[in-house]
Amino acid sequence: MEYKKAGHYAEITLDEEHAHVSLIDFLGYFYLSKKNIHKLRMSHDVYINDKNIKQNFKIVLQPNDKIKLPLFIDEAIDFIPQTIPLNIIYEDDFSLVINKQKEIEIHPENKTGLNTLVNGVAHYYKQTKQNHRIRYIHRLDRDTTGIIVFAKNYFIHNIYDFLLTEKKIKRYYLALTTGNFPQEKGYIDKKIGRDRHNRKKYLISKTGLIAKTFYKVIKHYPDYTLVELELFTGRTHQIRVHLNSLGCPILGDNLYGNSSPLINRQALHAYKIELIHPFTLKPFTITAKPPSDFEKLL
Repeated sequence: MEYKKAGHYAEITLDEEHAHVSLIDFLGYFYLSKKNIHKLRMSHDVYINDKNIKQNFKIVLQPNDKIKLPLFIDEAIDFIPQTIPLNIIYEDDFSLVINKQKEIEIHPENKTGLNTLVNGVAHYYKQTKQNHRIRYIHRLDRDTTGIIVFAKNYFIHNIYDFLLTEKKIKRYYLALTTGNFPQEKGYIDKKIGRDRHNRKKYLISKTGLIAKTFYKVIKHYPDYTLVELELFTGRTHQIRVHLNSLGCPILGDNLYGNSSPLINRQALHAYKIELIHPFTLKPFTITAKPPSDFEKLL
């Protein structure tokens, strides 16, 4: 399929593969909830070949039909704009991808909070005259650096949220660790729960939530080891807890290991993500360079 932005519409040109189904079934390709499909229907603002179909979502689509969906509707920016440096590594009509710096939270405790990444995104949207709510599809710890993806409308947020849940968005990290791994690569498949004695910590727990991480040793250094990690689930502190369970805590992680004179935070960086374009349905990969404190140790 092909698409283009036309005013506040996304205009999709249908291919043979996705034709010969009703519009409501076609929207199913995008994993839309019944609530969001109802929202589109009630908008009375959906067009096929420039004809307003109103609420007739049972219409059967044909190859080369042009479907116009009102996806670029102005919204109120819902966090306080604040000038915060952003390292934007990718942007299109649907998403904004940032290489997050250290020492910053993703979001405040409430919409009036300040000094977080979403405040910087709110400022960027305001400066570039983009009227979107702030929608991040995943999170990172305060001192973990790397890729954060923001969706620019509910349609895309819904798609990426579903794909993330279904493990169809792949996330990769780099970590510098201490200790000795039992083997050069392997799966860590251990449930994670909250530590009852320290509310800031998580631990391996038989009654916890399923968590799975794949690790691969990249290089051994005299005082630490570089490993690549792939997340199959997204539990809080998952990588930090899983690596610690092997006796290989992350360098500088003073919550699950020990502080280090080599780096003043946990040496963990989200360096790669594999996404699917919401309309062309083609996969693409985004990478983010590690920050200077991490890179100098390499």
